[in-house]
Amino acid sequence: MHVNIGDWALLEQATAWGVGLDSHTRDMLLRYLTLLYEANQRVNLTRVPAEQAVGRHLLDSLCLLAVYTPPEGARVLDIGTGAGLPGIPLAIARPDLRLTLLDSHGKTVQFLREACAALELPATVVQARAEEWAHNPDAREQFDLAVARAVAKMPILTELTTPFLKVGGVGLALKSAGETDEILSAAPAAQRLGATLELRTVSFETEQGTVSRAIGLLRKERPTPKSYPRPWKQILSRPLGVKP
Repeated sequence: MHVNIGDWALLEQATAWGVGLDSHTRDMLLRYLTLLYEANQRVNLTRVPAEQAVGRHLLDSLCLLAVYTPPEGARVLDIGTGAGLPGIPLAIARPDLRLTLLDSHGKTVQFLREACAALELPATVVQARAEEWAHNPDAREQFDLAVARAVAKMPILTELTTPFLKVGGVGLALKSAGETDEILSAAPAAQRLGATLELRTVSFETEQGTVSRAIGLLRKERPTPKSYPRPWKQILSRPLGVKP
């Protein structure tokens, strides 16, 4: 199957974020998008047209490196990864990263396992709910970096993300430019969970024009109380730090 994927010249922007775009990296990114859109014929993985995928999937993932550079060999968790975004592009651009992809949906997880095998990407794929897996000793406070894109409102996402981070670790939540107030509203939740919250922004060109992204950056400063994250119904009905 031939997939008409968008404007690859746009990728050059990523060099300003420290991404090396040699032929192997480009080939891997192209192969990943091809696998994604082939599988999308069978399983609903993305609504983004393939001709917009370089900007809206690849650059939208790699822009996280514009605000934070993970240490060499960092353990990275992609929460609610879906089709593998932003985790897989990050791991292709930074093959030293030790990636774990977390999602609760069986068909999605099957695609992730097949894609990682086809790409020979040494990632771990876990099928679980974040609020449950965060209480597993093998996962809790084990990651240097946790990333998420389009998962939940920031106060909720802060509760899902922070327990996975080591003290000194960083969480990155990718949001739209219009969600800055939502990001900042999670500061009380971050404080209760042992982290501080910063707002960062980044802009880049896509096939559809300039896009600006807001990124919530969590810095883990102390261990998260063991009672967090709470069961999903409690998280949803009473988000931390949000007045009823």
